[in-house]
Amino acid sequence: MQQMAPRFVADRAAISRARLRAQAQTWASVAAVGLIAAYAGFAFAGFLGLIAAGGVALFGMLAGAAPADLVLRRVLGGRPLDPDECPALPLLLRELAARAGLDRPPRLYLLPWPVLQAMATGSAGDAAIAFTPALAEALPARQFAAVLAHEVAHVRNGDLFLMRLAASIARVTRAMVNAAILLAFAGLLSAAFGSPPPVLHIPLVLLAAPVVSDLLLLAVSRRREFLADAGAVELTGDPQAMAAALAALVRLQGDDFERLGTRSPALLRLLRTHPTVEERIAALAEISAPAQPPLPGWQGAPWLGAAPPVRRVRYVNPWRR
Repeated sequence: MQQMAPRFVADRAAISRARLRAQAQTWASVAAVGLIAAYAGFAFAGFLGLIAAGGVALFGMLAGAAPADLVLRRVLGGRPLDPDECPALPLLLRELAARAGLDRPPRLYLLPWPVLQAMATGSAGDAAIAFTPALAEALPARQFAAVLAHEVAHVRNGDLFLMRLAASIARVTRAMVNAAILLAFAGLLSAAFGSPPPVLHIPLVLLAAPVVSDLLLLAVSRRREFLADAGAVELTGDPQAMAAALAALVRLQGDDFERLGTRSPALLRLLRTHPTVEERIAALAEISAPAQPPLPGWQGAPWLGAAPPVRRVRYVNPWRR
């Protein structure tokens, strides 16, 4: 008689610990990016530069909140998903949004890309989740639900705002450093004509600030992916589905960073926006516990049967003449 593989469910206490750890690491990185931007502004123009850096960061953060519909339709070429194409999917998204405590479920869009991809965009009050038809066709119901829950967790965790904030601060750092380098270059030119030589150690120190800010920004992105994975497990109660979806995606599509070679994998990890699949699956194992029958989570959910929740859909670009 064939022995059945053990089933696992979410360990709520482990998820809480993982969330606290991820939040602490996230805000420590964001604070470090802010301190670098503040130092760049102060080194560039004293307290006036410090105030200017904060104002520019705030303006960039507010101006960067583009409407989800505008981004997905005009920039990425997506279109709203017709409920007739997948009648079960709105039910699934509504259930996930209710479990996440969202006021309303995000809107669904299709993307015209041939890759396996899903993403969330917009703001907390105007969020949208987009996916490609290839993703819906490649994954079975439980795995597709886990991917969708991962994107819903991004919306619930405020990652859309947080990443916009960190990116805005990093842009301020680069702007201040570029201005300082230009001033130093202008000082060198003036020194060639007999003016006092400029103090060059400040721009030389600041030269590494944009690189450090970008590395910290990437670290924040990776940490939020771990947190979204934990959120997906919390919403579905099914860590095996999330792990299986990650393994299927890398098996079907591969990993771009792995194609670059293995000479310096530690350095390549610093340049990733997402953790490796191995790291994510290991983190999922830490927040899983053996299931006791009956299995909680999606039990009794009529839209998660044997068939995928999304029918075969064909993308038609509404903007093409």
